[in-house]
Amino acid sequence: MAEERKVELTFWDHLIELMKRLRMIFYSLIIATIFAMMFPVTLDFSGLSPSNPFYPTITTLVVKDLQQRFLPPEAQLLPLSPFAPLEVYMLISLVLGFVISSPVISFELYKFLNPALYKHERKSVLQFVMSFACLFIFGFFLGYFFVVPITMRTLFMFSRLLDLPPIYDFTEFFSLVGLSLFLCGMVFTFPTYVVMLVKVGILQTKQLTKYRKFLYGGILILIAIVDPEPSLVTESLLFLPIVVLMEISILISKRIEKTREKVESI
Repeated sequence: MAEERKVELTFWDHLIELMKRLRMIFYSLIIATIFAMMFPVTLDFSGLSPSNPFYPTITTLVVKDLQQRFLPPEAQLLPLSPFAPLEVYMLISLVLGFVISSPVISFELYKFLNPALYKHERKSVLQFVMSFACLFIFGFFLGYFFVVPITMRTLFMFSRLLDLPPIYDFTEFFSLVGLSLFLCGMVFTFPTYVVMLVKVGILQTKQLTKYRKFLYGGILILIAIVDPEPSLVTESLLFLPIVVLMEISILISKRIEKTREKVESI
């Protein structure tokens, strides 16, 4: 017998509840962003002066780390607009604010959806959210430590090849790095969609195994498209872990299908 919903809410009740959750998400994001912008990473303020009254914050620490990690030693970043440093500082602060407040955001979204879900649906949603978050973080850090640094070095090699001065646009550099890291994270979430589609009955594992070589070919083409400067090393660093994750997701999907067949045969 199907489970009963806990409470039947009207449209306005849902709207009020949604606004309440969005307000909490907005407050947490603003507080976390201000925290990243303002919180000092050191208590030594002896270097402050009237000409430079700014102290190092979490955001400045991340900006400097990105430059040191992804820029060659001889390269320089040139802000072509007076607003470029402020734009980058605000963007990095906002991203850090989103990361810091992500537990609150996830909790508020789950609390909003929770009353409208059956017990088995809550479990599925929670599994999807956790898998998505873990795979995204894995892909993000793989991109941060390996894929994007190698890609950026390859791009900068062309400047030396053409005897061009290693001077780059400040804003464009951080936009490219940010987009590359985001895409690395998103590419690795692909297996979660496969498992979810099998779970709801849209896909079947026999289809996945039959067209596996086409699937992997499509993934390889997708990596080549989203990678700003694809090379054998960067494509391998992305492609091989995705193949392993994909094979694991197929095994999980097969178990889901077997469990479904047992339930339907009863």
